Amino acid sequence: MSSVALGWWDRPRPRRLIVAGLLLLTGTLALTSLVGDSVTFDETSHLTAGLSYLKTGDFRLAPDHPPLPKAWCAWPLLLLDLQWPADDDPAWRDAQVFTFGRRVLFEMRNDGQYLVVIGRCMMVVLLLTTGLTTYALGRSTFGPCAGLLALALAALSPTLLAHGRLITTDLPITLTTALTLLTFTRLLHRLTWWWLLAAAAALGAAAVTKFSWPLVVPAFVTMAVIGVVQRPRGEAAGPLRETRASRAARIGLSIVLLAAGVWLSIWAAYGFRPSLLAPPASAGATPEGQAAHEKLKETLAETWTERMYRPEDGTPRPGLIRSALRLAATTGILPEAYVYGLAETLATTSERTAYFMGEYSNTGWRTYFPTAFAIKTPLPTLVLLAAGIAAVVSRRARPVAPVLLVGLVVFVVVYAAYVINGRLNIGHRHLLPIYPALFVVAGAAAAWLRSRVGRLLVAAMLVWLVVANLRIHPHYLAYFNELVGGPARGHLYLADSNIDWGQDLLRLADYARRHPSEPIKLAYFGSAVPTRYLPCTALPSVIQFDPRADLTAGTYVVSVMQLLGVYTPEARPEFWDEQSLAAYRALWDMATEPPGPDDLPAIQRRRAQARMEYESLRSVRLLSQLRYRRPDERIGYSLFLFRLTDRDIEQLAGPKLPCDHQGPSRAAAVASPTDVYDRSRSSNQSNADIGSGSSPSSR
Repeated sequence: MSSVALGWWDRPRPRRLIVAGLLLLTGTLALTSLVGDSVTFDETSHLTAGLSYLKTGDFRLAPDHPPLPKAWCAWPLLLLDLQWPADDDPAWRDAQVFTFGRRVLFEMRNDGQYLVVIGRCMMVVLLLTTGLTTYALGRSTFGPCAGLLALALAALSPTLLAHGRLITTDLPITLTTALTLLTFTRLLHRLTWWWLLAAAAALGAAAVTKFSWPLVVPAFVTMAVIGVVQRPRGEAAGPLRETRASRAARIGLSIVLLAAGVWLSIWAAYGFRPSLLAPPASAGATPEGQAAHEKLKETLAETWTERMYRPEDGTPRPGLIRSALRLAATTGILPEAYVYGLAETLATTSERTAYFMGEYSNTGWRTYFPTAFAIKTPLPTLVLLAAGIAAVVSRRARPVAPVLLVGLVVFVVVYAAYVINGRLNIGHRHLLPIYPALFVVAGAAAAWLRSRVGRLLVAAMLVWLVVANLRIHPHYLAYFNELVGGPARGHLYLADSNIDWGQDLLRLADYARRHPSEPIKLAYFGSAVPTRYLPCTALPSVIQFDPRADLTAGTYVVSVMQLLGVYTPEARPEFWDEQSLAAYRALWDMATEPPGPDDLPAIQRRRAQARMEYESLRSVRLLSQLRYRRPDERIGYSLFLFRLTDRDIEQLAGPKLPCDHQGPSRAAAVASPTDVYDRSRSSNQSNADIGSGSSPSSR
């Protein structure tokens, strides 16, 4: 396909201009959209954890991700005069990363939004590099025209633009795995120090970016086998031809050196220090600081034991990965922080509450990611992907580098299979690493440019993609394609980082400035502190903030995640069955019963407790009913705004039962007044760590 002349833009100089223009477009779209998003959930963790690594050399915060992306985004902050918590800060002592992050960004005199924007700009550099890498992959696989088409799809991808400007690990692992496949292909063709160092740097960077990096290894193995079996293209026959044995030795040596590079990269990322915790500050450390340090070491050791051994008899938990981790911990072959972080990741990703098309699950659905891919990928991209596959199958597009194409396909299949069969169904972003490979295959659709119909098809799809991109800008996180009616209906299918990651506080603050007479009562899903953005009071939020809202007339703003009750089971419809409603009514009766002159202290205490429990449940009862009410406005796509009167609140959150019109209910006769409160407490137990040390959205 590379030999076909397709116009003036197929020449080197116009191609360079097109590449530069597409990268400029990507950067412009990313920068103009990132400034309007408030701090998203995982950014509070990643940015402050990365800054702590650089400032202290201690890796206690968020070890469930390797340090490279976090440190990359945080290092410019070292140039600023920041306030930093003291060593005896409770959140630091206890390694509570979200509490610590909120303190650094929102509770001290730092401008958290400004700091995050700086970190996001560092991520945009990686986004542009990802686009350039996608172009290089497409050009190496199917030729220059395919590379340009692949780059165009990447430049206008809402998925890449959504997460390529936020401080997370999703885009960095996408970039490093793509670079690894590209450089390894060149290394297979010719063993030189340059390509060996490039491949080692790419794979080593992947290893200290995200613990899912080994998913690229099957592609490596497949490419290596093909490299041994097949003679490199362009190699002449004759006595000087490289034998199969020599190729096997060369490729085997390359793999050994790459493995050594990965091992060295991991140690370098952790400062060549074996321990997870840095030593206490200095010889002048206080006895209290020493005691806190030792206590944290004990806590980490207990957590490690819990992750690796059965509590009932102390025997090792089964599994190849856990066995390898125990061996690594025993031999010290890897840094303690890396081994501990991987163990933590295994534990926290084995079960996580998720939402999918009206259902809730802790173990996920195998249809989750295929559906997310189908409704979060632009339709023109899907059409061009199908056209690219058709071009390859029909041999209209012949790969210039078949080994690279095979590696890309194997990586997509292995990675997609791993994600689909996993239990972490919290975001389409976890499919991000396969997108460069898919863009490369879609780039093969450039083969159809030989025909007039093909040119019209490709041009129409690119125009459609431009229009779709401009329509969603700057709300890239909330993008959904036309199959489900666009972002306005996305919350009916997916939640979490697919649509609501706490990104719309700045837009809500703008609304509050334009409507100063409306008191805002906010149920917020996010790790930011809303009161640093606007005056508001708190409804039930994933991380509670002050002051608490009274359920009186006003403007009620509810995040999609809180409205759906993903991490607040009491806000789900199924929680409010007949028995819960009857118990809720009993609480109301007890709370509103006039006190008698001869009430015993025990009765007074019981009535006070009933009032407290009723008021606590009244807020979540209101949220459970608001999901059936059409919002008066939407702020961005993640916040629903309702203007409620006192009568509205009484109707939505009051104790009126369906059975009130049908006589007494049997449930009312058997339900204890505290049953509903007990159910509320137990239903939240699995999410008790939210807001302290673990994110419900990360990984």
